[in-house]
Amino acid sequence: MVKSNEKPLYKPFAAPSGSKYKKMVYVMKDGKKRKIGFGHRGYRHNYSAKARKSYLARSAGIKDKSGKRTASNKNSANYWARKVLWKA
Repeated sequence: MVKSNEKPLYKPFAAPSGSKYKKMVYVMKDGKKRKIGFGHRGYRHNYSAKARKSYLARSAGIKDKSGKRTASNKNSANYWARKVLWKA
C-alpha cells in the first residue's frame, strides 16, 4: 500500500470505501501536504446537462474565509469538484 507521503500532489484518487467522499487529492497548503476530500458519496454528480450548468453557475460564487472565490484555487475542494466531477 502506498503511504500518504508518497502520493503525488494534485492528482485525484478514489477515496477509501469508508469515507464520506468520492474522491480525494493531496495538495501543498501553507508548506504542508494536506488531503482534501470532495464529492459527497451520497450525492449524484453530473447526471444531466441542466444539473451541470446549474451546479457550475452556483459553485462559481463560492468564497473562502478571506472572501476570495475558490473556483480557481487548486487548494480548495470546490476547484476539484468542478474539475473532476463536473468537468468544468
